[in-house]
Amino acid sequence: MLNTELTEIVHKSQLQLRQESLMRMLDEQYQDRSLFHLVLTYKPYQDITYDEKVVNKFFMSFYLRHFLPYLMNTRNYYRDSFRHLQPICLAFIDEHEHSPVSINARSEYSARLHHHAILAVHHEHLDRMNQLIGTNTLVGNFSYKVMTSYIRPCDSSTLKYASKMMMKYQDYLTFPDKFTK
Repeated sequence: MLNTELTEIVHKSQLQLRQESLMRMLDEQYQDRSLFHLVLTYKPYQDITYDEKVVNKFFMSFYLRHFLPYLMNTRNYYRDSFRHLQPICLAFIDEHEHSPVSINARSEYSARLHHHAILAVHHEHLDRMNQLIGTNTLVGNFSYKVMTSYIRPCDSSTLKYASKMMMKYQDYLTFPDKFTK
């Protein structure tokens, strides 16, 4: 019993240290950028439950093929001349709340995964980003796999909420790809 409690305390403190380190990085290194909180849920497919790897592929496809080209107004965002203008993105997997969801006229408890992303957006792209603020502004226009979206301005403390499942799903996504964790 005592050993289990001690292990939980160690895991919580490790999570808090990681979160505080990421928050400090956002506050210190990217203070010239505006922060946004993006939440994406994905459409279910029949009775298949998506695992972490599949959901991460959905996010990468959405982010690299649709979101970045729109935000930066170019498909050449990967070039070195545009790299410094790319948003810094930290994308974390989260689980849906354990409340009943109505599916085909019956209530079920959802085990679906979704993403919380913290975006540090360069000031040159704020106008386009501000147009996306709100609920479901990305649905239909960016990826057919996105079921719901929510974007709002935030501060670095939102990272604690976005990364609350980081100990369970440790492989969070970072963009641009040369950005180090």
